[in-house]
Amino acid sequence: MSFRDVLRFVILAALFVTPFVCLIVPSSMFFPFITGKNFTFRILVEIALGAWVLLMFIDAKYRPRFSFILGAAGTFLAVIALADFMGINPYRSFWSNYERMEGLITHIHLFFFLLIAGSVFATERMWNWFWNTSLLVSLFVATNAYGQLAGWGAVHQSVNRLDATLGNSTYLAVYALFHAFLAMFLFFRSGQGFPRARFIYPVVALINVAVLYFTHTRGTTLGLVGGIFLTFFLIALFGREYPKARKFTAAGVVAVLLIVGSFVMWKDAAWIQNDLTLGRIADISLSDTTTQSRFMIWRMSWEGWKEHPILGWGQDNFLYVFAKHYNPKMWNQEPWFDRSHDVFFDWLIAGGALGLLSYLSLFGAALYYLWFARSRHHLSVIERSILTGMLAGYFVHNIFVFDNLISYLVFFAFLGYLHTLHAQTPAAHPAHPEHREKKHAKHEEELETGDLLIAAAIVIAITAGTVYAVNIRNIKANIALINAIRPESIFIDGANGQKEIAMEALLERRLFGTGEAREQLAQLALQTADPRVPEEIRRKFFDLTVAEFEEDIANDPTNVRTISFLATVYARFGVFDKALQYFERTIELAPKRQAPYLDMAEVYSVMGNRAGSEEAARTAYLLEPSYTEAAVAYASALIYQKKFDEAEKVLLGFPDSAVPYDGRIVNAYGNVGRYDKVVVLVNEKIAKGTGVGRDYFSLAGAYSGLGDSAKAAEAITKAMEVDASLKEQGEQMLKQLRGEK
Repeated sequence: MSFRDVLRFVILAALFVTPFVCLIVPSSMFFPFITGKNFTFRILVEIALGAWVLLMFIDAKYRPRFSFILGAAGTFLAVIALADFMGINPYRSFWSNYERMEGLITHIHLFFFLLIAGSVFATERMWNWFWNTSLLVSLFVATNAYGQLAGWGAVHQSVNRLDATLGNSTYLAVYALFHAFLAMFLFFRSGQGFPRARFIYPVVALINVAVLYFTHTRGTTLGLVGGIFLTFFLIALFGREYPKARKFTAAGVVAVLLIVGSFVMWKDAAWIQNDLTLGRIADISLSDTTTQSRFMIWRMSWEGWKEHPILGWGQDNFLYVFAKHYNPKMWNQEPWFDRSHDVFFDWLIAGGALGLLSYLSLFGAALYYLWFARSRHHLSVIERSILTGMLAGYFVHNIFVFDNLISYLVFFAFLGYLHTLHAQTPAAHPAHPEHREKKHAKHEEELETGDLLIAAAIVIAITAGTVYAVNIRNIKANIALINAIRPESIFIDGANGQKEIAMEALLERRLFGTGEAREQLAQLALQTADPRVPEEIRRKFFDLTVAEFEEDIANDPTNVRTISFLATVYARFGVFDKALQYFERTIELAPKRQAPYLDMAEVYSVMGNRAGSEEAARTAYLLEPSYTEAAVAYASALIYQKKFDEAEKVLLGFPDSAVPYDGRIVNAYGNVGRYDKVVVLVNEKIAKGTGVGRDYFSLAGAYSGLGDSAKAAEAITKAMEVDASLKEQGEQMLKQLRGEK
């Protein structure tokens, strides 16, 4: 085997392993469904790149050929790189974080994946092997998903939405969508030479459609239906040379329209509402909570784009937009969003108008080669229609969610396939293969004695260095992070024999996971802010956390999330002046977020500043009066100020909820001596059937305050009857009530 063959084997091996990346879930890593896949993909691409550089050095036929797809991909990468380096946080834009593992670094790898695959997979036969490998892997993924459906394996993201080895139902859904269409494409393409074996492809397609269905992912399901409809429509419109298929697909177009129309008409039927997937689709409306949140996030994205319309904010910087343009009506959603939940808005934020246009050019280049280029006849109308339907389904899916490595990988592989079919032919080689092989062997022999050995040594050294710098050291840091937050390994033995915080050594590495490591450190510090924890340990965690976050904020002064973490740590450790200072900073950067106002109200309350607590809670409440947490905080603050009528007005806004019976409201009335209100509220709660044992303790305290010892004793006894675990405490309370020791 010649050196050229060895290099080609290394490249092909790396490329053919990439479909298996989706199976990797290392339990020893932080965000195992994300990090393991991404690091593996990067290593494979880096190895393939090193071998490809040498292979091009030996054999010119493996050098890149131009296509509009390659041009679009290169333009997209260049625009995003410029946007990232000119964005608000270039370091974060380049490296991303463990949770997403995207950033410019991933798009560089995707570009080289496309470039190498498009250059080395020189024949369609090679691509067919690749697609068949990917379909085989999709069956492994489907087996895992069906195991979850049968109850043999745990569902990771939710209770009943399958996610298999991808850890996210949405990621699994789009993966299944791609492979359903690819299977049907191969049925008509490469399966023609195997009349019997080709029927395995529709089976694979149906398996993947079923997987998609049981992810209960609305956007992807709509994408599947839209993709099928478009496929049928295109064949019916352009498939003149396929009269039977044309009739069938014309009927399919009508059938899809009838099915969709019937669904809309019968969407409230029990059989639809009782089905998780169909019910979720039927519930799509402007009043749906998820739909409302999407529109609010998209509105924030639009406002953010208007601030940086040309090149955007840089990748992974949506957090800044979210904080600045936060909509108070999102109080019942997640506290932080780092994506727009729409790929197109994501690129509008990350790269501005140029970023979005360059991303859309990838779809445009693909459609050009499928339908308009002279070389489009490499594929039949049926095949082109199926691939177009796949693109349409992916496009619709992208309207509702954000992308991930696995969907990127299939998409860029598809672009590489079209590139191979349509790329410009390189300079002519000698007509006779024997002559060409002899020429290559002679050229390689000449190079081996000199330049090739030097080039190989340099490339191997650079590749090894890159693999270590980009991946290995970050993998080690990621595993170290998991170990550092495990209870048994939070502390390590220091050089002087004393215990040291394990996280400290990890943070000193200053790699791209440092931000998430700091957040985990803050969580540990908050757990130690307890008088029962030894003072020395509390001090160590506090000092390290404050030092790390102060440094982070100095480097990134507008990151509201980071500032909020530090403010919370200061508050929990009782450093109230510093806590208030940083909460006020978050308000300056995100004036419409209720969270910092509520945190300030709590700090003021602990400090005994009732007026300050009332003002902060009032601001949070007025931002969105339907926010229950803000209403409780504001009403409680008013009660402590003995503004009972105003508190009642606030609580009247929640007539059919548990808000008026919240423990903080009850405690506030009790603490200001309004025992009559406590009696009324607790009895109402009990009458509604929502009372618990401890509510009777509250009732006992109120009766005792009113001087009714008999009813107090009766309430304590009832508490012990309702909740046996309260017996010891109840008996102690009865003794105190009787004046016994």
